[in-house]
Amino acid sequence: MSDMTAGSGPPDPSPSPREETGLSSEPPSPSRQYASINSVPPLQEHAAADRTASIASLAAPIIRRASLDGPGASAPLTAFSSGSRTLAELQSRQPVAEIQESSRISTETASLPFTYSGVFSSDRWKQAHSAGQRAMSRMYSGGRMNHASSTLAHSCLPGALCAEGSSSSSDESDSLDEDDEESDTESYEGLAVDDINETYDQSLPEYVPNPDPYKQNIYLEEEGISISVRGMSYSSLSLWIYSLVGILTLGVSSLLCRWIPRWKIQWTMRPEHLGEADFAVIEDEFGSISIEGIRRRSYGGTLESIFGSLTRKGPLHGHNDDVVSSLAMFTHRYYRFVYHPYLEKFLPNACWMDSRWTRSPTVIRSGLTHDVCGLRTAIFGNNNIDIEEKSTGKLLIDEVLNPFYMFQVGSIILWSLEDYYYYAACILLISASGIIETLIETRRNTRKIKEMAHFSCPVRILRDGSWQNGSAEDLLPGDVFEVVGSMHILPCDAVLLEGDCIVNESMLTGESVPVAKVPVIPSVFGKMRLASSTFGSDIAKHVLFSGTRLVRVKKNTLGFGGVRWLDLEKHQGSQRIVIGTPARATAMVLRTGFNTTKGALIRSILFPRPNKFKFYEDSFRFIGVLAVIALLGFLASIGNFLRLGLSANVIAIRALDLVTVVVPPALPATMSIGVSFALSRLRKSHIYCISPTRINVCGKINVMCFDKTGTLTEEGLDVLGVRPTDAESSRFAELVEDPCSLPVGPAVAPSAPSSAFSSVGSTFAANMHSTLGGLASLDRSSSMTSPPRRLADPSKLSLMHALATCHAVKLVDGQLVGDPLDVKMFEATGWVFEEQEGEEAVGNPQVKLSSAAVGRTAAMPVPAVVRPPNTDRFTLDGAGGTNVYELGIIRTFDFSAALRRQSVVTKRLGARYNEVYVKGAPEAIRELCYSDTIPRDFDSVLLDYTNHGYRVIAVAGKPLKMSWPKLQRLKRDAVEADLIFMGFLIFENKLKPTTEPVIQELRAAKIRQIMCTGDNVLTAISVGRECAMVPEDMRVYIPRLVRRKEIVPQQQQQLTNGGSHGEPPLGSDSSTSDSNGNGNADADADIDARAMVVWEDAEDELRVLDPYTLEPRAATAPVKDRLVSSDMAETSAEMQRQQQQYFDWLHNYTNPDIELLSSGNYCVAVTGEVFRYMMDTAPDVTVGRMLMRGAVYARMSPDEKAELVERLQTIGYCAGFCGDGANDCGALRAADVGLSLSEAEASVAAPFTSHSTDIQCVLEVIREGRAALVTSFSCFKYMALYSIIQFTSVSILYEFGGGLGDFQFLFIDLFIIVPLAIFMGRTPAFDKIAPKRPTANLMSKKVLTSLFGQIIINSAIQAIVFRLVKRSENYSPPVREDPTDVDSLLIRSFENTALFLASSFQYILVACVFSIGPPYRQSNLRNRGLVTTCVLLFAFTIYLVMWPNEWANDVFELVMISDGFRQTVMVFAVINLALSAVGEYWLFPWLSPYMAKAGRIAKYMFRRHVLSRFRRSYSRIPDYETSMGIVGSRSGSDTETNVHANCAAAMSTAKYRYDSRHPENNHADGGGSSSATVFFGENEASGPTFAQGDAGHNLEDGHEPPTWEEITRKTEFKPFKRILRDMGIPAWY
Repeated sequence: MSDMTAGSGPPDPSPSPREETGLSSEPPSPSRQYASINSVPPLQEHAAADRTASIASLAAPIIRRASLDGPGASAPLTAFSSGSRTLAELQSRQPVAEIQESSRISTETASLPFTYSGVFSSDRWKQAHSAGQRAMSRMYSGGRMNHASSTLAHSCLPGALCAEGSSSSSDESDSLDEDDEESDTESYEGLAVDDINETYDQSLPEYVPNPDPYKQNIYLEEEGISISVRGMSYSSLSLWIYSLVGILTLGVSSLLCRWIPRWKIQWTMRPEHLGEADFAVIEDEFGSISIEGIRRRSYGGTLESIFGSLTRKGPLHGHNDDVVSSLAMFTHRYYRFVYHPYLEKFLPNACWMDSRWTRSPTVIRSGLTHDVCGLRTAIFGNNNIDIEEKSTGKLLIDEVLNPFYMFQVGSIILWSLEDYYYYAACILLISASGIIETLIETRRNTRKIKEMAHFSCPVRILRDGSWQNGSAEDLLPGDVFEVVGSMHILPCDAVLLEGDCIVNESMLTGESVPVAKVPVIPSVFGKMRLASSTFGSDIAKHVLFSGTRLVRVKKNTLGFGGVRWLDLEKHQGSQRIVIGTPARATAMVLRTGFNTTKGALIRSILFPRPNKFKFYEDSFRFIGVLAVIALLGFLASIGNFLRLGLSANVIAIRALDLVTVVVPPALPATMSIGVSFALSRLRKSHIYCISPTRINVCGKINVMCFDKTGTLTEEGLDVLGVRPTDAESSRFAELVEDPCSLPVGPAVAPSAPSSAFSSVGSTFAANMHSTLGGLASLDRSSSMTSPPRRLADPSKLSLMHALATCHAVKLVDGQLVGDPLDVKMFEATGWVFEEQEGEEAVGNPQVKLSSAAVGRTAAMPVPAVVRPPNTDRFTLDGAGGTNVYELGIIRTFDFSAALRRQSVVTKRLGARYNEVYVKGAPEAIRELCYSDTIPRDFDSVLLDYTNHGYRVIAVAGKPLKMSWPKLQRLKRDAVEADLIFMGFLIFENKLKPTTEPVIQELRAAKIRQIMCTGDNVLTAISVGRECAMVPEDMRVYIPRLVRRKEIVPQQQQQLTNGGSHGEPPLGSDSSTSDSNGNGNADADADIDARAMVVWEDAEDELRVLDPYTLEPRAATAPVKDRLVSSDMAETSAEMQRQQQQYFDWLHNYTNPDIELLSSGNYCVAVTGEVFRYMMDTAPDVTVGRMLMRGAVYARMSPDEKAELVERLQTIGYCAGFCGDGANDCGALRAADVGLSLSEAEASVAAPFTSHSTDIQCVLEVIREGRAALVTSFSCFKYMALYSIIQFTSVSILYEFGGGLGDFQFLFIDLFIIVPLAIFMGRTPAFDKIAPKRPTANLMSKKVLTSLFGQIIINSAIQAIVFRLVKRSENYSPPVREDPTDVDSLLIRSFENTALFLASSFQYILVACVFSIGPPYRQSNLRNRGLVTTCVLLFAFTIYLVMWPNEWANDVFELVMISDGFRQTVMVFAVINLALSAVGEYWLFPWLSPYMAKAGRIAKYMFRRHVLSRFRRSYSRIPDYETSMGIVGSRSGSDTETNVHANCAAAMSTAKYRYDSRHPENNHADGGGSSSATVFFGENEASGPTFAQGDAGHNLEDGHEPPTWEEITRKTEFKPFKRILRDMGIPAWY
């Protein structure tokens, strides 16, 4: 026993005869093993043993008996025995002719793929039967089968039929293992992944030569933007001229070229070949331009060493070994691009892959050599995320040369020339302090991000075949390093080779649940696209992502290299190697530096993607309008300047002064005040944002999508109970509320015979054999309408085993971690979960072997073990006790969102067969099970639970007889096939306490809510009703996809997941689809013959929806009377017949549901299958209506969630998405506002991250977004109006050569404007969300009406005060002290005093009027800073007006005005306040629609009468009228009336229009229908096109000119509003 546990020392070179035959000297120990394998071969998916599976299946029982009972039983291989040596020993005992003949038979069938369908196919069975008979006749010559022949023949048997799981009880598995060892000697070299390696998309930019060698376009997949790269070099002559002009203009030209780099590029550079250029000029799709220097360095490697596996594909694969002498590369946004000399373009090194990863995967474990490291360092650099930190001098220069500060510098110089010394000095001081503060903040933020980005730790790297100590910064792609628990943070993106890990990926996905990582398999390398920062779930489970937290690491899991990789450690001698387990957990580097996921997060923080919010763009346009106003004011003042005799330089200075007055330099800063305060308040609520520009977008949200599980409902589910099946009644048994009361194990004892399909004492097996007459009579090609006969014995399965093992739970520090559903399920069983720790497993460290194998055989560790409570733990020395009952989890297939299921392969201690258990969505599991195992009440029970909001998980399983090596190579689809249905596991998914109040508030705010989940549609509807997302009185229609059965096996997967995998959908051909996703007429006809969608009420089958208009219809007869009850048609003709029957029934036996249609109180619940079908095949009108009516989207894959958000955006919605897990990453990034519920402070998955686990944060984000949006508009309007007020004052004073004084400017700008603008942004958000959204368009009628109205009021007040002051007592005209000094400003005057006092009131009261309170912000009285500032400023201004003194008059250069005029100023201040308030809150909102109509009239008149004169033709005018929707079929009356008349006519003459693009193809004769009223034309953006009339004719063709009402009617609607109008849905929906 000690020899066995030590597992050391070479085997005995002279084994005894009994050892050679594999027979133990003592009886085998009963029930001692999970699996016994003599060696651990590489996990090869296409091994030769699997490819010879169909040679002699019928003879399996004979061979099994011979191998078990005969003297020629195969000898087991030991851990240190060579397969080739054993084969030589076997050959020495067998004639060469027999070996050659057997090898020939194997070779003939080697190309036949092993599949379960092939095993059960009658044709394949007959073919294998004849071949097997010939083989048996040769091998059984002389009545005795030779040992080697037995081995070779045995290796050809299907693993599912004859492979033994325990060599202690069956020596035939030793023979199989021997064959596995032989077939694995080639490992993965020349594996079938060559097909993946050689297949490529010829349209990918990596393989297409650059048509223009001077420029190229690059798509950055990670950011979703395109950049244009042009090769440029400096022109010496142009550069010299540029420098000379810069000197002559005192640097003004250079400054302008700095602000507008396009000018400098055009001036100083010439186009250059990309391979020879010195600079790369990069322009993105947003117009941003940057210039990057191209670096060159010497190189000596091959082309393949630079571009990796790309060079082995495509038209230039013959140049992969060409030597490259020099490299040309540049870096942009921390992307590194390398020049390809043959393609003549730059390619990013982020997509680099070593060709060995797909061609010879097993060699990756040997690591890199120092020579290769030198070459890769030149390509990738060090593994660090080093953010460039500018020096203080450079930061200072960049900040000072900013247009804002240069404008300040120019203004200061100008004010100094006009003797505004105090004001200029104060502005200079403020600007300097602002620059210093900005520098400090920039350095602080840069250092903070740099600290977050930088990480380094000591690692052990495998270089030149030996382990070396190094730093994480030394890692390069392809390096193999040891993963140890002391890392805590992973230093790079890497694939796990050996061992298993648990990591926290909340930084990456927002998912707070730790994720398990398993060793990579070779096929993964062929699926990787390293250009993307993230991978799909099938790849991500093998990848350790940089920056994620390492929770636990173990070294108990072998990689696919198996023994070959274990042999690499034998030569190290550094530590003791435990037999059968790796010496260390290892990983191979995929990406380093900024190419990693952490680098992507840092890049997204440094370079946030510009959003679609046009506020800032519109603000600068408005600043341009203000500059035009300044120019007009200056032109109006020129007459006065000339009349006063001012010199030219004074006139120029005054003109520039007007510019500084009209364009306030503090405007850009004040517009971001609201955002800054909103971010601060969100941070206090533990809501973090990595994209501050998205704050304002939050105020525009009009639809919010939610994930269900973990977002709307509690993360942890409560187990309601289990509904097992009753085999006798073929129905479900009663609900078992306590899963602990289920039987512990199956009915079959552990010592039952080893065949998975036969069992001594099993009534089921006896009946099956007597009925079928053996396996040869089985035909799996029978129709599903008749239940197939199954061979698996359900008595060998246990529902308790399924609940205890079918999960991905891990043990970390004594706590169970994993998916909350899995944890709850396992905890409900009450069983004990144990995992292997390090080199030894807890409770069952190694597999017990037969005594004959002691000291010679490698023990295989079981990753995890579960056992019932109060049972003993199994130990090798037998000290654990006698009451032993354990299950080992041999292999796990993690949950797949696309497949909607999870499975495990387990083995009971001592059993001779394995148990497969699968759990997942009931619909998905049902398709995998034998139909005769499905209970007859499956649908009714499922419907009952889902209607009550319970989450139902289906459980199935099957016994499986297969050896350990074959199990490790077995494909997932083979494991999860031919299952026995076992029952339902029901979870109670409770709502979070805050869910319903949040949904109610969103509904009250008229923000649409959508549930987007992967759960069952009925469960989702129930949860939607429970949380009030779907009101109780709202009817819900559920779609049913009726499709042709004969296309389902090949195309059903495409129909369900085509969008996520890029495959063409069911019924569509990628070559015949247009850009909108709709096929042409031929394709549509084919689609109609294949499938159709039937919409039925979830509670009333007499209510359906029109399949194209989605309008409700009430039926007089149930739909099932007109359709086949099955969702599948047998043939195409049957499908067409069903369609015709359905449409006839819909036309003749249904009527429009007028009541429901008028109320609009209905919605649709869309399944992922129907969503995929509609997106790919349905007309745009139908898709748009489905999107508008959809309240619940169920069974949605992650890609479909993202596509739903994108589709909502295309019809005009501002969409938000709230989710909590990795499945929502795509939707979170696609949404305008993505909110992740995660513990991470910053997540690359979403711009917003909340530490809260409920959706209350959604309300907070929307409230703060609206408050920030309103604040930004208020501050902008205030700053714009402040400029106009000051501009009016200065312009009026220019009439006599006057102006405002130095301290007057200082008081207005520093003591009034700055504090008011700052405190205006401090008003908190309102507690409730108002139904009406705030204005988001700066150029909207409401904003412009308000702004121009306030300008008129305040300018009029100033003009009146200016005229009244001249009529006041003791007024005297302004007189200069020096009459000859006409160039100086005249400050002290009655006019100046009156306008200064009146305008001071205006600045304060306008701030009060523009500072909006409810319903978007709280009352201004809650803003103590604003209230205090306004009170102090009002008091001081009143003091200046009513009680002036000499000190104040001297400081502000005022004159003493009469007491009567002081009262007049106060009265006009009150009048100004009243007019401004009345206008802002009542008058201007009432006038804004009329202003909009006036604008439309002006626009029409301009195009109709001005543009037409230039074009000399009216040909364009009808197009405009068509786009405005004002020309159609009119007979002199109101257009809208005629529209309804046309709609009625269309209803009476048409039946259905299936395709809006080809209505003539889809008309059907018959009576009325509501589906052909108004349809959209080819260009939906141009508005609805009516069925009658032609609006494309000229006015001379007899059309009447449009009426004024038609011209002024608003026709520019967002697409979703047009759909709402057509469907009669409330506008807020």
